[in-house]
Amino acid sequence: MADLPNDIPGLLIPMQGRPWLLPNIVVAEIIPLRQPERPGHGPEWLLGWINWRDEEIPLLSFEKLNDSGQVSIGQDARIAVINTVTGKLKFYAIIIQGIPRQSRVGNDDIVEEPVQSGPAEAMYVQMGGDLAVIPDLDAIERAIAGLMQ
Repeated sequence: MADLPNDIPGLLIPMQGRPWLLPNIVVAEIIPLRQPERPGHGPEWLLGWINWRDEEIPLLSFEKLNDSGQVSIGQDARIAVINTVTGKLKFYAIIIQGIPRQSRVGNDDIVEEPVQSGPAEAMYVQMGGDLAVIPDLDAIERAIAGLMQ
């Protein structure tokens, strides 16, 4: 069995509530905010579709999908393009509230917090004094798969 790395490169991504903590490899690109095409066709969390690298990908509001708040687009808002691990689409986009911060995440760096999580949240963690959310990417991708049927 191969040795697992002691730490992985991660990103703390500013969101409307608590920042997301994700491995770098999950984020394909951070792009400037833009108006989606075909808004208003689908569930409330689907803000529309954007063209990214000649592909039409859905633009989501995590807060709406997670039942944790209203769609919020602050002055520093951007779009994070996320790599999928399952499903027909290879990517989806999500509104974020600023530029992510790089972070190396070690085995002992994060501590799970006993906080009630939403339907699209895997868990809350404490990392170096910051409370962050690890999103449930499988739940998000299952919601997106429902769009494709």
